[in-house]
Amino acid sequence: MLSMMLPLFILLWGIAYLYSQYFINAAFDRSLIRRTYALADRVEVLQGQVQVDLPVAARELLVFDQEDLLFHSITNPEGKVIEGEQDMPPLPAKRGIRPGQLIVYDGTKDGERVRVAAFGLSLKGTSATGTALVQVGETLSHRSAMADRATLAIVIPMLLMTLTAAAAIAYGVGRGLEPLSRLRDRLSARQAFDLSPVPLEGTPAELRPFLDEINSLLQRLSEAVDAQSRFVADAAHQLRTPIAGIRAQAEAALASARHEDAHHALARIAQSTRTMGELVQKLLILARVDAAENTLRLSLLDGVKVVRVVAREWAPQALAQGVEIGFETKDPEARVMGDEQLLREMLANLIDNALRYGGTRITLTVCNSASGVTWQVTDNGPGIAEHERGAVFAPFHRLSGSVDGAGLGLTIVQRIAQLHGATVSLAAGEAGTGLAVTVRFPSAPA
Repeated sequence: MLSMMLPLFILLWGIAYLYSQYFINAAFDRSLIRRTYALADRVEVLQGQVQVDLPVAARELLVFDQEDLLFHSITNPEGKVIEGEQDMPPLPAKRGIRPGQLIVYDGTKDGERVRVAAFGLSLKGTSATGTALVQVGETLSHRSAMADRATLAIVIPMLLMTLTAAAAIAYGVGRGLEPLSRLRDRLSARQAFDLSPVPLEGTPAELRPFLDEINSLLQRLSEAVDAQSRFVADAAHQLRTPIAGIRAQAEAALASARHEDAHHALARIAQSTRTMGELVQKLLILARVDAAENTLRLSLLDGVKVVRVVAREWAPQALAQGVEIGFETKDPEARVMGDEQLLREMLANLIDNALRYGGTRITLTVCNSASGVTWQVTDNGPGIAEHERGAVFAPFHRLSGSVDGAGLGLTIVQRIAQLHGATVSLAAGEAGTGLAVTVRFPSAPA
């Protein structure tokens, strides 16, 4: 922190030094100007000749100074020095002096830097014509010494203040960060899977909101880890069951001497492998959906076109099973923001569920309104009892008396909908029979 503050203090010191130099030079210049005007007052014109009436006391006043060398010069309109030094520092190049004008400039005299005030004294109204030049100069020893003393008087207190402030800041920051250091030590001593809340005892009130957010994050992370652990355990159990069945049926087929028993065992093996294949496929889809949360890129889609294409893809399989599949919409277009691949996967799972548990007719409907776009998949099958509708979105949940399927279809549907900011609801179908699954998307930007 001190390294960040040091340039600022150096800048302040520089500004203070420049200001002190400016005001000291201004004070000395005012004194020099007063001497110049006082000398100009002693100039008079007698019979057309410029003369100087300079008493001894005034002459001594012009040259007296304890530290600096003072000198002066008066030049008549013809350029002849009539009083004082003959070799005064010249006026600034390309700059003359007008009647009544006073300028202060830097110069050199006898190898030493000097400051000179020059006044153009107009002789108008006298018996002479033109302008007389009155100059008073001094060396810079006194003003330089004053500037150095003023600078020290400013810089030393500022330096002491800077060091004091730096020490106070370092001490205060060190004391203020002690609770964070203790918190760091406690967190570093934790085990990798210790997601318990951070204790708030002994922490400053200023850190409480920060720690509350950390504890909230740890709570959500703990819940996510628990849910993932349960999911992995359930997945392992779901995979273990068909694998055990395949092994048992294979052993039965090998041990059986009858062709009919072996054929029955092989049929059961084929069914188990299909079940396990479907389960693995659903698990992979669910994993891909969960991974898409951090990489999802939504684009503007035509919801009518997406549903129509999926309905056409599933029509042959539905007809092969004796199920009629239809598509209905009153809108030529229904714009939604989404990932087309994931949305098609969501519809495929809804149609697959309807084929497994539905009746003889499946209808896909698209509706566009001011509040957003609605997709609905309706069947005329047995439906889902109202008390079970909330539970069917849980992974591996199957309806009472059902053993078909992986129990992940509606879980996948809900998670894809959540990624798109949509909601999923279940209700009875037409005339209170079957099941209607409704997905409501928010309005897409115009």
